[in-house]
Amino acid sequence: MCAAIVGFYGKSGSGKTSLLVHLIKKLTQEGYHVATIKQTDKHIGVDTSGKDTCKHKEAGASITVFLSPVETDVLIKEKKTVQQIVDIIQRIGTYDIVLVEGANEPFIPKIRVGDCEEREQTIGIYNDNMETILDLIKEKIHESNDYLKKNSVQVKINGKTVQLSEFPSLFIKNTIIGMLGTLKGVDDVHTAEITF
Repeated sequence: MCAAIVGFYGKSGSGKTSLLVHLIKKLTQEGYHVATIKQTDKHIGVDTSGKDTCKHKEAGASITVFLSPVETDVLIKEKKTVQQIVDIIQRIGTYDIVLVEGANEPFIPKIRVGDCEEREQTIGIYNDNMETILDLIKEKIHESNDYLKKNSVQVKINGKTVQLSEFPSLFIKNTIIGMLGTLKGVDDVHTAEITF
């Protein structure tokens, strides 16, 4: 399922993290599945020097996974775009919303936190108006769900459902409709089932 995405931006110390923590609690209490991305322009990593995962990374591993009884952490030794990270998140699980702290990408609808220069696709401004921001996020979730219902493509390979993001879903749908539309006796394609 292709999750809705909403970003948050503002100066350091403006309250972005506190706002997101509050929103995450509210959304999960209401039954929504939330994924988050923390983005920074600082040249820092989450891995601690001297730990085994850092040693693996320093030895040349492209991806390192830390697994414990309480969590799984994935460390990728290269910069990914937010869209690539969203695609990875969607392959891991099904989420209703991805909240991006520090969002700057033009394609992401954003909430401004505090006083700063407005970025492209700003859909709201947070000024202690938690319920308004929560309603904006829920609206984005419902828009995404409505869009998916109209444009979804389900692909199963060897009995396993493959999660598709928006681009591959539309590409597959439009390609198949285009091919099937050329067949004799096919005027309009609303649904199709192909098995082999």
